[in-house]
Amino acid sequence: MSPDDAPPTDDGFDSSSDSSSDAPRPDDRSSVSRRQLLGLVGGAGVVGGIGWFRPTWLPDPITDWLTTLYPNPPSNYVWQPPVSDAHADAAVANLESVVERAEELRSRVDRDSVDEDTWFHLRTTPGGGHLDSAKEERDARDRLRSATTGLQYAGETVGYATIALGDDDPEVLVERGRELEQAIDDLAASVSEYRVSAPGRDLAYLYSIERLLSFTRLTVGWGDSNGSDERADYSAHDFAGEWGSQLQTQQRIRTARYYREQYRTNLGDDATAYRDRLADATERFRTDIEQYPSRGEMRTRLDEEPSLDRNTPYGVARWELFTLCFDDSFNYVGDYERGLTAKQFVDTARALLARQAHDFALDALDVEPGDTDYDSGRSFRAKRRAMRDFRATRDEYDSNFAGVVANEAASIIRAGDVSLEMGDGPAWKERVESAVYYFVGAGMMRNLGDVVEPVVGVDTD
Repeated sequence: MSPDDAPPTDDGFDSSSDSSSDAPRPDDRSSVSRRQLLGLVGGAGVVGGIGWFRPTWLPDPITDWLTTLYPNPPSNYVWQPPVSDAHADAAVANLESVVERAEELRSRVDRDSVDEDTWFHLRTTPGGGHLDSAKEERDARDRLRSATTGLQYAGETVGYATIALGDDDPEVLVERGRELEQAIDDLAASVSEYRVSAPGRDLAYLYSIERLLSFTRLTVGWGDSNGSDERADYSAHDFAGEWGSQLQTQQRIRTARYYREQYRTNLGDDATAYRDRLADATERFRTDIEQYPSRGEMRTRLDEEPSLDRNTPYGVARWELFTLCFDDSFNYVGDYERGLTAKQFVDTARALLARQAHDFALDALDVEPGDTDYDSGRSFRAKRRAMRDFRATRDEYDSNFAGVVANEAASIIRAGDVSLEMGDGPAWKERVESAVYYFVGAGMMRNLGDVVEPVVGVDTD
């Protein structure tokens, strides 16, 4: 049995609401130590052994600890296009050539001719150590990630050295920026019909391509977007940062093209255009979202409700739910996301799922204005319930694209452990916050099919 599937869905706990035996109890660290508990459940088998205990049988600190041990959605749950050794190695070789150039340029810089800030950036290792990491990584995706990150640092060194040597010309970056922006637009246009043979597979590829293009548009700032042919007033930091960003963008474009070739290779002769279906579904999501309060309206409601003291479990729960469930970033579709229909679908679907999860999570938390504590067993049961819903939904909607849409829910469930592990407030506050994350993730997973099936489930014949 894999770590993802242990313990089993029915793990021996009573999932009903709190009974009298579940009443809050003091943090009694002396009742049983972690060492004793490990002995009871068999050391390495501790996670599987959790199913033998009711959470209310153990003192709060131990239950908190066991909650963080309980399996999370696996970090590799979300599908990504495969990366070949050849593609990753080409990126590493590219980084190595930039690092060599940076070394050569900075060796020509006279230390006394530059200010302290410029010298600070020139004396550090080009690539920020990412070249060594990229060479050491065995996994092709990890090598590609390290190489892409390192290009920003190595490019900045080239930029600072170029300025120090008096060879800086803003028009070089402006022209390169224009070329990169055109390459991004051309790549987006090349998949704009969203042709699909197998929706669950092909839409995931299209989203991955567009996610990269969104990043590239955000990081290229010296193109023609301002209507200016050059930057008359720029700092060394601006120039060097843009140099690094453009090198990194070039690599991301190469990777997006690489993903596009995989996507195209998979398409059959009977591929169907999905652009209108994606756009129509996204519009439906927006219409559904309009039935909920806006983020501003929800904030006003919370500010005006006297019982929402952030020093109580109820207040903490309501404010955490507001933060997680009413994010409006999907509404800000700026120039950098123009034409990225698959990404807009995913972002809007996630926003709708989060709003739908709000009332479910609040009800499941079962907190009232007069509460003063939140028992550790309740946060444990919240995580267990979240994982039950995660597994059931994953098994029902087992496609690459469903996993892409569900990524936010899976991440939120995993984030629930952070409060218990790193919280700096009273114990009840940490438990409430973690339970909010678990229940929001569970609520999103419960409604996943409503947003995925209308597109993935459509017959392409």
